[in-house]
Amino acid sequence: MAVRITSSIYIRYDVTMDAGSWVRELRRRHGLSQTALAARAGTSQQALSKIENGSVSPSVDTLARLAAAVGEELELESRPREIPFDPDQLATAAAAPMAERIERALSWNRFAGDIAAAGARARERRQ
Repeated sequence: MAVRITSSIYIRYDVTMDAGSWVRELRRRHGLSQTALAARAGTSQQALSKIENGSVSPSVDTLARLAAAVGEELELESRPREIPFDPDQLATAAAAPMAERIERALSWNRFAGDIAAAGARARERRQ
């Protein structure tokens, strides 16, 4: 499911954009400090700072509250994926035993970790 966060002035952010950047841009667009936005939204400056620096992942409710504090409305939208999935393949995967599904997920996770490590090694060699 693709998700986009949209404010009332129709600035669109793809789900790949992190919440911290969205909150920072929202705050700056309205000319507010972290302290001022936090006061309007009923939270603390420290909590807002943690969201903006990415150490905390806010809930959708928190994002909606921050948007409302500056007179905007948060909208979440989903659309069908551009690349359709084969329903038979999905049904087969869903019917597999839980242990097999977990092992497959862990295998993909290990594979992604191996790729990330290889990329880090390659970057180190270039420096």
